[in-house]
Amino acid sequence: MFDLPQPRRNHSDETFDGLDVIQVSENNRTLDMLLRFCYPAAIKDPSLEDMNDVEEVLEAAMKYGMEEIEERVRKAMVAPSLLESNSARLFAIACRYGLEPEARIAARYSLHHPAPTQDTHAITCLPNDVMKGLAAYRSKCSHAARTLCDNLDWLKQSQTHSFYEWWTNCCSCDSKADVRYMTHGTYPREWLADYMDETSIALEESPCGAAVTKNLAKAVERASNCPSCRRRAHDQMVQFTETFVRELDRAITKVREQLNCCRLKDLNSLRRSP
Repeated sequence: MFDLPQPRRNHSDETFDGLDVIQVSENNRTLDMLLRFCYPAAIKDPSLEDMNDVEEVLEAAMKYGMEEIEERVRKAMVAPSLLESNSARLFAIACRYGLEPEARIAARYSLHHPAPTQDTHAITCLPNDVMKGLAAYRSKCSHAARTLCDNLDWLKQSQTHSFYEWWTNCCSCDSKADVRYMTHGTYPREWLADYMDETSIALEESPCGAAVTKNLAKAVERASNCPSCRRRAHDQMVQFTETFVRELDRAITKVREQLNCCRLKDLNSLRRSP
């Protein structure tokens, strides 16, 4: 900015200590945070926990070509603590500034929550094709999660003989074998099939690991009604859900994100006006 040729000064131009004052559009909070990033390492970086701060500082860093600060803001954007509660807003910010990697990560975290609606404030500014891409991605992830519930072939590859023995062991309790969710030619107990039904519904709304463990305690409680089931129910169900979560993560990772990410690179025109 200082290297650019300056127009001839007028008497009305603002000066300070004999120096020209250059007007900037950012507010004092944004500039304060931006300049604190420039301090030596001994000075702690400002905390980026407010979404308005994230967007304002990112925009200013990109505007002034402060690449190192831009990278630090982008790193903050994908911190799990921020993504867990602000995934939709961070997805919108990443799209608005053409940040494809951050957009993909935020889209993945958005699965932890119910699908955003068309009137969700954070994403109302995005083009329809980007919104449709996010919806298509979510739909494919939900389908992949339901497939794991409907087809337990993955269970054959991952569980031990002791788990199968427990899964299919017959006893005289009311937790009878259930015709749902047959695997390895045998049926699980009724309470376990109920857990699978409830988990399938939870995965439809939020295809993520938290949906798999959501009804774990309830399933173990149902199993406790039988002296035979309850002896191993907790340990085996913990093992089962851990494997389920790993399989779900693999299935979601394989989903090709339908986010129209090539479109993200053309979204710079959507940046908010200073």
